[in-house]
Amino acid sequence: DQNSNGIPNANGETIEGIQREYFTADGTNKLILTNKFVIFEINNYGSFKKKKKWFQSILLAFYQKNRVSANRTGIRYINIFDSTKLKLQKNFFAPEIAASLKVGIKEETPQLIRSMHLSEYHIDEMTMNFRYGMFNPEYPNRLKRNDFALDYDFFSNEILDTADMVLRVLEKGHQEIQTLFENSITDCLRGVMNNE
Repeated sequence: DQNSNGIPNANGETIEGIQREYFTADGTNKLILTNKFVIFEINNYGSFKKKKKWFQSILLAFYQKNRVSANRTGIRYINIFDSTKLKLQKNFFAPEIAASLKVGIKEETPQLIRSMHLSEYHIDEMTMNFRYGMFNPEYPNRLKRNDFALDYDFFSNEILDTADMVLRVLEKGHQEIQTLFENSITDCLRGVMNNE
């Protein structure tokens, strides 16, 4: 309800604006629209080229009908390697990343609950944060499995007034993330990912 924006309702909840979610036919990907942000959440990923067609058509239509500026634009890839589906090995990753993988979790004191590392990069006027390590889906509980994450977050805080400007940041982010991802893994993991 646009008229009650910022006014607490009967339950004491403050409504910050409108939010709409739209799902793809298979329900795996969605578009989230609010008065503050637009998010394309892609859980069924095939290739950037195919997904770009999807979000590009939406962004172009959105910018044609609305006068908006984006003050933070980004693209993020989160790769979670589930230890129940894949036996993780240190030789899957580049040495500096593999060093953070614990093969076999032991009961010890103090109890490890998560072990994520952060590397930050400046690329032109943009930023890329790379988080990697022992991801804990049950955080803040004790770490029980050796699930591993490679999380790449590329963004610009430049004010962007057109869909083309937004798309350029997303394409640049995809290229930079792709390069860092390829440098993060080994041929051994590539073989597993390609079902070899």
